[in-house]
Amino acid sequence: MDVSGLKRDRAKIRKAYTINDDFSVTANRRLEVHIPKRFTENGMAIVGDKVTTTLVAGLVIPGEAYSPWIALVDVIMAPMGMREVGINGVQYVVMEFEEGDVLIENLRYIQDPNKNYAYFMEFDLYAKLPWYMSDKDFTALYDHAAKESGAGLGGTPQHMRVYASLMMRDPDNLDNAYRNSKAMLEGRPPVIVGLNNGAMLIDGTFSKITGGFLQDNTVSAIINPDTKVTDLEEVIKGVPR
Repeated sequence: MDVSGLKRDRAKIRKAYTINDDFSVTANRRLEVHIPKRFTENGMAIVGDKVTTTLVAGLVIPGEAYSPWIALVDVIMAPMGMREVGINGVQYVVMEFEEGDVLIENLRYIQDPNKNYAYFMEFDLYAKLPWYMSDKDFTALYDHAAKESGAGLGGTPQHMRVYASLMMRDPDNLDNAYRNSKAMLEGRPPVIVGLNNGAMLIDGTFSKITGGFLQDNTVSAIINPDTKVTDLEEVIKGVPR
């Protein structure tokens, strides 16, 4: 399935559904909701007569526009039809809705403090971002964690934004951070790598060879030798500070 012709248009998508007084959400026109099929395999979604899914979904007006629905919650959807499609080499479950169908049964939900961990494993540790999720969506993923899941991430979500900054790499050279790249100045999107990728994200030879994924990190340390001594290495060597 080719989604390259779809325009990201939050305003148009917002007009395509109505939030009712009973906190249900109904479609105002024909719509699709996309979620990765792997959500059904890792417990982030349950598919039956209805679909209970983590709300990291793409709301699509076929052939026209899309916008993501993202929150640290689970919702229940009642699609009239479902199918599987491949998008950019990844399988997705596509839920189909006609005008008047119930998109979400109830926006009132039970907060789940464990939701932050599930999101961290999927999107931060392994960087498995669906096609409709941009780097800006990813950066802001935990901004309202305390309100949505009932469990904050420390006193501020800013440290999760720091992780996001580390994970964003220069598309022209993955060894460079996106924030220092020409691509950012040109408005090109970053490549996002998982926090499990120590070869790219760990700074300093000593940190690489003493961290996890030893083989990958050792190869990285050999291929990309340091041009400076890190603070940690000075401490290990006993250099006075």
